[in-house]
Amino acid sequence: MPVDNRVINPALAQQLFRKSEMLKRKRAGDPAAIESFPRIVKTLTGLWRYSEGKKYLEELILVEGGKRRAGFPIEVQDELMFLYQMLLDQHRILNLRGQKITANRPPGTKFTMGNKE
Repeated sequence: MPVDNRVINPALAQQLFRKSEMLKRKRAGDPAAIESFPRIVKTLTGLWRYSEGKKYLEELILVEGGKRRAGFPIEVQDELMFLYQMLLDQHRILNLRGQKITANRPPGTKFTMGNKE
């Protein structure tokens, strides 16, 4: 679709085009970037309904003082931030409804997220 530069900023038009192409690829079945880290997906899926899910995402996103980590590709970082925001929104919605996120670790999990238990 040709873009009329008199109507839309060319930089904005280019950005919108790239975003639409990315969405088309996702709809075509390309896996999400985070799916290349199956252990993270499995752990996050298991912890999602628990308060430790938030802690786990924070630990993945933030690097605490002195720790050295290789980091994630930018696409994975974007998806982790999106998931973190979605989880915070879910917490707010449940809180407004008078419901709470379960504070205890799910049964059978061994992941301690640095806790001294």
